[in-house]
Amino acid sequence: RLQNNSSPEILNAYSSFIISIIPIIQGIPNNKYLKNVSYLLIFNGFFSFYYHYNLSWLGKHLDEVSMILANYNGICALLSTNVINNKETYSIFNLLFACLFISFNTLPNYDFLFPYIFGLYSGATIYLVREIALLHNVKKTVDLYLSYSIFGMLAWVISEYYCNEVTKYGHLLWHLFFPFGFYKIIKIY
Repeated sequence: RLQNNSSPEILNAYSSFIISIIPIIQGIPNNKYLKNVSYLLIFNGFFSFYYHYNLSWLGKHLDEVSMILANYNGICALLSTNVINNKETYSIFNLLFACLFISFNTLPNYDFLFPYIFGLYSGATIYLVREIALLHNVKKTVDLYLSYSIFGMLAWVISEYYCNEVTKYGHLLWHLFFPFGFYKIIKIY
C-alpha cells in the first residue's frame, strides 16, 4: 500500500500527535522500563506523524520499531514485579521475540505480518497486565482501561483489512484509544 498511495493520510498523521501528548499530560513514571515506554510513546507520535504524512519506508520503521520497543519495555516492567514466576525465562523470551520481530519487520516480503505479530505481542502484554491486576486487586479498573486499548486495536485491525468510507477512521481511533488505555494502566503500576 505504501507504493500505491501517493497522497498523505492527513487525519492519521495529525492524530498521531495524540500519542505523544498522552505521556506528557499524564506524567512520566519513575520505573526505568515504564519511563522508556513513555519516551518511546512520545517519539512514536512524531514518528507516526512522519510515516502517515510522507508514507515512507523509513517512517514505517520508525513508527513500528518504536511500538515494538515500547511493548518490549512494558513487558520488562511487568516482569520486574515480584508476582511473576519464571521471570528469567520470560525475560529471555521477550528479548528474543523483540529481536526477531524487529528483524522480520525490516523485510518487505513480511511487511503484511506486522499487525498479526504486534497483536500477538500485545496479547502477551495484556495477559501479564491482567495477571498482575488480579493479584493487586485492581482488576476492575485495569479491565476498564484495557477495554479502551482493545477497542482502539480492533478499530485499527478493521481499518487495515476492511477499509471503506466508514472504517477508514479506525486508524485515528487507534491513535487515541490504544495509548490512552495503556498509559492509564502504566500510571496504576
